[in-house]
Amino acid sequence: MAKINKDDDIFSEIAANTGGEILGDLDSVKYFIDSGNLAFNYVCSGKFIDGGIPADKITEVYGPSSSGKSLFASNLLYGCQKLGGFAIILDCENSTNGEFMSRTSHLDLKRVLRYTPMCLEDAFLKIHNVTKEIRKKYPLSPILFVYDSISVSPCKRELKEVDLPDDYKPADWKKIVGRQEQPGERAKVCSRELRKLLSVLENQDVTVVIINQTREKIGVLYGSPEVTAGGGNALPFYSSLRLRTQQQKKIENERLETFAGVNVRVKNVKNRTFRPFVVANEVKLYFETGVDPLSGLLSCLLQDEKIDMKSAGNYCVRSDYLPEGKKEYKFKASKARNDIAAQVLIDCPKLINAKNSKEVEKYLQSFSAAIESSASEEFSEKEVTFNVDGELVEGRQ
Repeated sequence: MAKINKDDDIFSEIAANTGGEILGDLDSVKYFIDSGNLAFNYVCSGKFIDGGIPADKITEVYGPSSSGKSLFASNLLYGCQKLGGFAIILDCENSTNGEFMSRTSHLDLKRVLRYTPMCLEDAFLKIHNVTKEIRKKYPLSPILFVYDSISVSPCKRELKEVDLPDDYKPADWKKIVGRQEQPGERAKVCSRELRKLLSVLENQDVTVVIINQTREKIGVLYGSPEVTAGGGNALPFYSSLRLRTQQQKKIENERLETFAGVNVRVKNVKNRTFRPFVVANEVKLYFETGVDPLSGLLSCLLQDEKIDMKSAGNYCVRSDYLPEGKKEYKFKASKARNDIAAQVLIDCPKLINAKNSKEVEKYLQSFSAAIESSASEEFSEKEVTFNVDGELVEGRQ
């Protein structure tokens, strides 16, 4: 039996002749789209300042109402804008607030396309048609679609029911709607459309973020009663990344006595880019100033083995990530707050994969108002319990 010489270039020759590729020559992800929060980026990609959601893939962000899904998605649109790409929102809930998105996510609203497709089929068709239109003139620019949200979209047959008269008869139903509802109808539509979509994402350099809601099954005695409201089993199957968001704490403005934001937990429950089941806790989202990019970061740096805890509240940077000329770098941080001072990252940019201090400062500048909010004594946090719809059911100081 003839053995393959390891120095032989036969694999490259076969790949060239048969239209294949050498796996070792490929990057698993072309680039990542920043979320505005370094811990969130790490959960998605195992990277920090250079991380985020993977390009050319489907990402599902799901969780109960008011758990930060739309705000994170808005930040991803801003991340796409920073890459010089096309930021597009499919506003199926018809609830997009441009002023809020500009204030919290720093979006340039003149560079965001908004569509309001009426049904599932129209939403996916819009993704294909808008992509074709963009690619006529801009073949290389990144494209990001945020579908907010799949849980509210009916299928096309369901939409026809609104045209029925008040006193409709079976003949009217047959003429206008065409047929009765079929078992798993919306799930089948999603499966068909996602299958078609997945085949074109990488070729067209398109990334899709699909927001989904959770609901509670009735009568479940064992296991979790939680279920996602849209997409059936197809969306979890076709998504390369699935992120579960959950409120942990309520942020209150002490001076105004108002609900000022939420402290959320983000967990990846499926990840084809990084290891699954990575969690970021204590990620702070403010309704006026946006996401604090430093919140949730301390535990992620510990997981990534870039820092060590010496004693309660005292940490040190590992040698590989020290600034040039430094033999030791110590800092203080609160495990309960789970954040890290901006100055630590400016002094030690390697901690978050930054090239230098200026890159860190430039990144944090956009989110300075949220960082100030976290440092302010004007805000306090209250531990709470939310139900599956995100409603506050009990709390304690």
